[in-house]
Amino acid sequence: MRKSTPIFRIRPMEGRDIPTIVGLDRRIFRDPWPESAYVQEVYFNPRAHYFVLELLDLRYTRAWFDHRRSRAERLLGFVGMRVEQARGHISTLALRPEWRGQRLGETLLLTAIDQAIHDDAEVIGLEVRVSNTVAQRLYAKYRFVVRSVLHRYYADGEDAYYMQVQVTKDPHYAPWIRGRLQQLLADLRIEKVAPSR
Repeated sequence: MRKSTPIFRIRPMEGRDIPTIVGLDRRIFRDPWPESAYVQEVYFNPRAHYFVLELLDLRYTRAWFDHRRSRAERLLGFVGMRVEQARGHISTLALRPEWRGQRLGETLLLTAIDQAIHDDAEVIGLEVRVSNTVAQRLYAKYRFVVRSVLHRYYADGEDAYYMQVQVTKDPHYAPWIRGRLQQLLADLRIEKVAPSR
């Protein structure tokens, strides 16, 4: 049976992606990161891994695209994580609003979790706005639980939940995550490019 042509690709973030990432960050988040933060993570933090999701086949877009449009406009989302002293942290996760509801954000999340497990994380944590119940449900699906409330965490004064999953507590967790990720990659026709080691 012939392998299906991929529609999307998840690959490591590159320096040339940063201007597009910064633009998406400003569009999606109320408190976006400065460009310097992405430069630091991509170029100078060996413990950090950032991935982008890009559209390969324009026939599958919901919106009209000109085939001459730039590569940057095909970048649909991104995720970032790092592991330090066996503690993983998912620092950012974003998807263009018009592409939500198709399990693409879920696939980015699992990419970050899988990378953290690969990097020997024993626990993985993240922060999420208390008002973002959609994201909270997604994280809970993969066994993240609220550990604390971070008062006035965001620049606009909103609180955050600090959510965490104990990776090593259940020996079946890592195989379950990897199996689920592989299933989503196949179902959604996403090609995943591993980071260089």
